[in-house]
Amino acid sequence: MYSYMSRSAVLCIVPLGVMLLMVPVLISAQTYDTPSTLRVYISNPIYKYVDADGYTTVTGTIHNESNLSYVGNVAILVQFYGSTGDTPLYSEISTTSLQVIPPKSASPFSIRSPEPDIRIVDAIPSILIFEQADPKPLGLYTDMDIITGNVTVSDVAHSPHTNVTIHVTYRDVFEPSRILRVDTYMLGDMDMDNTLQTNIYGNMPYNTKSIAIHAESDVFSSYGIERSIFYNAAPSYPDSYITDVWIYSDDTRTTLLTIHENVTLGAGVHLDTNNTHWLYMQIKPQDDSTIIFLERAQIQSPDVEVVIPWTPLDIGDYILEVFLRSGLDTPISVPGPILLFAVE
Repeated sequence: MYSYMSRSAVLCIVPLGVMLLMVPVLISAQTYDTPSTLRVYISNPIYKYVDADGYTTVTGTIHNESNLSYVGNVAILVQFYGSTGDTPLYSEISTTSLQVIPPKSASPFSIRSPEPDIRIVDAIPSILIFEQADPKPLGLYTDMDIITGNVTVSDVAHSPHTNVTIHVTYRDVFEPSRILRVDTYMLGDMDMDNTLQTNIYGNMPYNTKSIAIHAESDVFSSYGIERSIFYNAAPSYPDSYITDVWIYSDDTRTTLLTIHENVTLGAGVHLDTNNTHWLYMQIKPQDDSTIIFLERAQIQSPDVEVVIPWTPLDIGDYILEVFLRSGLDTPISVPGPILLFAVE
């Protein structure tokens, strides 16, 4: 049975990674880790964003630190919170992309709010349960043509495969990189000594800088591969969009701030009409997904610069993100440029 964690309990442990220690459910002749070494946890960065349809999406990575045991049936709880109160607006349960996580390996996850809701300002993931799983030995080989975007999965176990699937993780330029999205492609069954192919370039997030790909079937798995993306065309602009993002200190653009100094966050916006729109600015630590500053400004002019005052209270590396919404408070464009800055 699932047991829900309180918001305060989750918040106090997320910065260090959410870790559970579980006793193996099944004991057999197969060698497993001892209970004291069976470890599964969520690592930072945990990335939260509002997609083009207004849904809040949470992405991250689940690690299996066990030396011998495969882990499966991982249940992840995400609680979506508003700006006030400790009771979540929504709770969503999902699982990892990989059905089975090998020892000393990891799987991404991507979980979306059940419905779009502008009241959501935070989302906290936690692990509800996981189980030891039957091993999926290496029997698939995965490769990718970085020019064409074609991904090929081949049989190397000299065996037929059922339900061949690839999981594609898109990551951004930050270090450590954040998971922008996870896509799963169902390729079907494959005969012995055969190959399957698909293309992944049609719907890639525009700010993707690297890709990780894993393949698995009902019985076998593959090594993961990673590829850098050197060019990814930005999407065509909608009628209304964000043109620029900056921080001013003493009338000078900068990305190096001093603690407790008063600065100005700015963004340029182009609107297709004079109707009311809202510009949202939010700041998060680079290595955490907790929003420490969120403000919005109402705009109506077709071309305008929006400025919002802010005072940093702690040193560290931060990310400034900007979003544009219509008068109905629904997303109308891709998010604006992301600005990385530091406070000393």
